[in-house]
Amino acid sequence: MSEKNLFKNFQNVSTEEWLLQIEKDLKGKDFNSLLKKSKEEISIKPVYHQEAIPKSQGFREERQWKIVQEMLVMDNKQANKEALVHLNKGATSLLFHLACPIDLETLLNQIQIQHISIHFVTEGNGMQVLNALKVLAQKRGLEEEEIAGSINIDCLENLSRTGNWFQSQEKDFEELKTLNQSTLRNLKSICVNANLFSHAGASQAQELGLALAMAYENIVQLELKESSSFWFNFGIGSDFFGEISKLRAFRRLWDQLQTELNLKPHQANIYAETSLRNKTILDAHNNLIRSTTEAMAAIIGGCDEFSVKPFNVAFDEPNDFSERISKNQQSILQHESHLEAVNDIAKGSHFIESYTEELAEKAWEFFKEIEKRGGYLEALKTNWIQDQVEAVADTEQEKFNKNEKILIGANKHRNKEDEIQEKIRFGLFYKEAKGEKTVRPLKVKRLSEELEK
Repeated sequence: MSEKNLFKNFQNVSTEEWLLQIEKDLKGKDFNSLLKKSKEEISIKPVYHQEAIPKSQGFREERQWKIVQEMLVMDNKQANKEALVHLNKGATSLLFHLACPIDLETLLNQIQIQHISIHFVTEGNGMQVLNALKVLAQKRGLEEEEIAGSINIDCLENLSRTGNWFQSQEKDFEELKTLNQSTLRNLKSICVNANLFSHAGASQAQELGLALAMAYENIVQLELKESSSFWFNFGIGSDFFGEISKLRAFRRLWDQLQTELNLKPHQANIYAETSLRNKTILDAHNNLIRSTTEAMAAIIGGCDEFSVKPFNVAFDEPNDFSERISKNQQSILQHESHLEAVNDIAKGSHFIESYTEELAEKAWEFFKEIEKRGGYLEALKTNWIQDQVEAVADTEQEKFNKNEKILIGANKHRNKEDEIQEKIRFGLFYKEAKGEKTVRPLKVKRLSEELEK
């Protein structure tokens, strides 16, 4: 390959020179008329120059991300059988939603946990899971450092979603504190499930700001002196460039928060998943296109692990076909599209770098607004967070209802022969929570629900 600089004979062109030429070519038309506003109210310009972009900051350490298979564990033996099939078909990470008594020896039988990451979502028995995992590792002769993943008992997310604590504020944080003090080095115990806000219709800046606020609330409540135990979960929607920028922006924001608190810097561990908000029952195979685009955005944005929810998640239990396809979507991106071949694909893109910086600034301002109101818990108790998120979600819903926001197959190009009632076995529709609540829970609602009802 030639090492000659083919551009050395060309003069550099400044931003001002570009703008002058553009204005000349517009022949009197106002340059500002070409600007568009994103959902985040960030101006999108028709041209970006390298002079205007900030210096690129951190990215994940590894080029390859992990392909996650999520599983609901109703029976340990059956779940183990299914997990082995998923691993043989391309999964490199497992996330178990524990809904039965724990028997890790059965659940993880023949699974080489030292070569994958494992996550456990549980309600209030985190220490039981941790102790069982330690016993299993000892039986297998594994070092503690070989076990990676998370134990997820996010009491703040549970409060925001259901309106109640697992037990009480004091007991929930006490259990989390005990878990964090006892956990394995590479097993994350402080989980921030900001994906809730994406599914509820929050803006990207809101989701980022809320993730920071939840993290800071944990730091304060647990009196943390370091930040290595954090694990972050984000939902990824259909705004391709915005979602790329969102994950890149969060790494900058996390570094900023650690700096502000004088904490030793630790890279953010980012888990992400496809959005529920834009998934439809009508013409459901369009969900495959949506989730593939979301996977690409998360990967280019720098997630460490990603979960593609099955295309039929809105109306049926996952089956062999839908789960196989969801893993294959990522396998193709990894092994055929080679998205893991370059560490930071978006680095140097003038538009993405600029958008990332502006999004980070908006998210930081939203985080500061939450802190002005006393922090995450206080802002939630006064319904300020719920009001802010629901205002954005309601605006988006109104646009969908007016066909200004399009979901192909649902409110545009609908298949008239698609008999929706024949499909629904497990309908993902929002239902108002009943009973007494500590706070008003967030509404997690898909855009197409009213149309499908």
